[in-house]
Amino acid sequence: MFLKNKFAVRSSRFAVKRLIAAGLVVVVSFWLLSAITAANVEQEPKRNVEAQKLKNPEPANDESIEAGKKLYQRHCASCHGPQGKGDGSLALAGGTPSDLTDDEWDFGSTDGEIFVAIRDGVSTDMLAYKDKMTEKQIWQTVHYLRSIGPKK
Repeated sequence: MFLKNKFAVRSSRFAVKRLIAAGLVVVVSFWLLSAITAANVEQEPKRNVEAQKLKNPEPANDESIEAGKKLYQRHCASCHGPQGKGDGSLALAGGTPSDLTDDEWDFGSTDGEIFVAIRDGVSTDMLAYKDKMTEKQIWQTVHYLRSIGPKK
């Protein structure tokens, strides 16, 4: 009788351990699946309501666009690429630079939002340019980006 109870106790302890291990596997599996799913879900654009109100004071003409192109080549092309596709030679140095020619811009697509993203920066990879470019130059760069990017 004692032998049967001893094996029954061992058997029930083993069953409890198996049940706990199975529960942990389920929990970890759900956690990993949700993390992978979250990483693969496209990020919603970060809209800036205040920046949306800003209007570009620079005229959108050939001169302004050409000035913006020169500024882009000097300050932006090394990361965003010569055509703005996010494939510049320094693109591998940190994060992935935005493709400025696609239809969805991560930090908003109004002139004001683009201006603020350039002026203030958006991350440790895309730093602020307010100390490197004047406001006029940033607005000219916005015009150039408009010329290569998605149309309004």
